[in-house]
Amino acid sequence: MKAKSKKIRKYQTYEIGRIVSIKGTEPYFFNIILKPETLLESGPLAQILDIFYMHRIPILQIKSAPSRDGEPVKVVITADMKGKEQKLAQIVSEVAKIDGVTSVEYEPPLFNGVAIDMWSYPPTFQGQRVLIIRRAISEEMLREGWRRIGPDFAALLYYAYFHGALNLYREYFKKIPRKEDQVNLVKELFRLLGYGIAEVLKVTETEARVRIYDSFECRALKNAGEARGGIIRGMIAGWAAGYWNAEYGEITIREVKCIAKGDPYCEYIIKRRKT
Repeated sequence: MKAKSKKIRKYQTYEIGRIVSIKGTEPYFFNIILKPETLLESGPLAQILDIFYMHRIPILQIKSAPSRDGEPVKVVITADMKGKEQKLAQIVSEVAKIDGVTSVEYEPPLFNGVAIDMWSYPPTFQGQRVLIIRRAISEEMLREGWRRIGPDFAALLYYAYFHGALNLYREYFKKIPRKEDQVNLVKELFRLLGYGIAEVLKVTETEARVRIYDSFECRALKNAGEARGGIIRGMIAGWAAGYWNAEYGEITIREVKCIAKGDPYCEYIIKRRKT
């Protein structure tokens, strides 16, 4: 078996979708809303899970969305009700009686063995709406963009993502007092959102060096024979501009290593120049 990069090995994939597809099951989704104050209490969630346990009903998936600014807590549970559909009303009744629970709903499978969360929209991350793009779509978009437009495609992506990342840095990351904490949070959110795994090798007041493992963008363009970072290059440059409180024209960035040309990772050198 081919060894994984040390930067990737400690991580495990995490299924974010609220969909269950398991053959031989009858998955039902339960949408449970609790009062905001229950977020800091251990009892309500334990009592909910205990009800399913007492009825010997397997839980296939559980997701909990914490409240923001006093909003209700949302818990979505998928349970295999095969052969126990007659217990649905009883389970709802028992869960509804738990102190702190304000509402309980359930939905049967969409079709045989497949169930989906029918209540949640839009998806958010830290309170802001996000789009989830499957790999099949993003990779084909990148390949077709390069095939039909060429280097101008990367230039367009770079410009767009530079300004998007700079705007995000100014609105959110810049509010964090310590610069070291800003960098660490940017790095970990980059991973959490699926772009790749970032390693910051160097940061000064005029220069930075960043290594990206498993870049979603450049792995889609393997065997291109040249550096192909557009999205990632723009994001890193935009974040560097935010870190340095610089403008677009003050930032230069070079991709000195790239998965697309056969390197094991992508590496960027970012510099700040005075205009």
